[in-house]
Amino acid sequence: MKKLIITIVILIVAIGSFFYFSQNKKQDIEGEITIIIMDEIGDTITNANYSFSSEDTLFSIINSNYDIGCANTSYQLSDSCDAVIFGSRVILQIEDIMTDWQNSYISIYENNEYATAGIDSIALNDGDVFRFEYTSLGGGN
Repeated sequence: MKKLIITIVILIVAIGSFFYFSQNKKQDIEGEITIIIMDEIGDTITNANYSFSSEDTLFSIINSNYDIGCANTSYQLSDSCDAVIFGSRVILQIEDIMTDWQNSYISIYENNEYATAGIDSIALNDGDVFRFEYTSLGGGN
């Protein structure tokens, strides 16, 4: 009986945590953000400001201003950029920066903090700085 109660409590905490962390933060109605893209050796490829309105998302701004490629359901590069995991997209390419998702990926930093949400769940707020950075996992790339 004790194990059952502990299991139920753990499940409730896990489910609650999932919903808490998956909720979108409140987004400003309009403003300006900065997007920085860094390559595999740490060089800045682009550093640009973009205005946004309430209809915009971080993905829509990236998609409108850069040549991108996303993962399909098999985590292979695709131009379609459909949502593949938990209703979010996985970006494998921005401009000339390409990853393979096994040995490298593109990490997202929001105001110098590692983003804890996918690109479709990150709220835009005036003055935010988003850095997209090639990140090696130490494998083949």
